[in-house]
Amino acid sequence: MYKAVKVALDPTPRQERMLRSHAGAARVAFNKCLAHVKDCLESGEPCGWSMYSLHSWWNASKDGSAPWWPKNSKEAYNAGIESLARALANWSKSSKGRRKGPKVGFPRFRSRRKAVPRFAYTTGSFGLIDGDPHALRLPRIGRIHCFENVSKRVDGRRVTRMTPPERPRA
Repeated sequence: MYKAVKVALDPTPRQERMLRSHAGAARVAFNKCLAHVKDCLESGEPCGWSMYSLHSWWNASKDGSAPWWPKNSKEAYNAGIESLARALANWSKSSKGRRKGPKVGFPRFRSRRKAVPRFAYTTGSFGLIDGDPHALRLPRIGRIHCFENVSKRVDGRRVTRMTPPERPRA
């Protein structure tokens, strides 16, 4: 059984900038892939919008469209692409009548100012740090101090997904 645990982080100013940068990278990947899908749909050429096809397109085009991509963890980009693939799948199922609930519209571009800045880690070397119960390890960001004992909150379970919290803008 999966259990969500919320933990308050205490990042340094540098780590906070890096968290914002990672969230921005997820937004950029989402928007670039959405623009690619829209271009394909308008031109009538076949375009896959599964997570894997969007991910392969992103890997082929990221050097030209986002030359700063190595500064962030690959997980940030994967989070944006995964979110877009899920949104496109929901739209497709909704328009065909195969999705329960209200109709879902076509995904929109994420605004830099209005979108909630978030991303997730699903693979890689993230999680608890042995011998340091008040810290978490995030790729490319490093050790982040937590206000509470994370080891006690997780209680020996395996961490499978980590979504750093969004911080309100000042």
